[in-house]
Amino acid sequence: MIVPALLAAAALAAAPIKGATYRGTLSGARAKITISFRVSAGATQVQNLRIASLPIYCSGNGPPGAPHISFANARISASGSFSSRGKDMITTGPLKSSVVATLLITGTFARGGKESGTVTTTYAGTAKQCGGHSTYTTSSG
Repeated sequence: MIVPALLAAAALAAAPIKGATYRGTLSGARAKITISFRVSAGATQVQNLRIASLPIYCSGNGPPGAPHISFANARISASGSFSSRGKDMITTGPLKSSVVATLLITGTFARGGKESGTVTTTYAGTAKQCGGHSTYTTSSG
């Protein structure tokens, strides 16, 4: 026997739009930082996840050079949520391939082509105090 509450929860789960690109920004003081990704044709994965720059939660500037942030593709659950880990790595010089920061993006799809979540940034080394988290929202289109 199927429990009615489970049926109701499944009915409320918002499906991502197949093949759509979602774009948005972080909230608050970091609203200039954009985030984007594509939903696979079968709506089973978040692909090409990108964030324009590293969110920094302390005074001062970020690491020198342009960020090189890469994320893994993420499976979209039956409830419409996903999470993906990423990292910013130094691409040249004597510290090449060193990790500057790690990121975790978690998101949940909602009705009407909307999606929202949290970006958590953790810095390596002496910059650990510059880590933190921000909420974000995206929409398809």
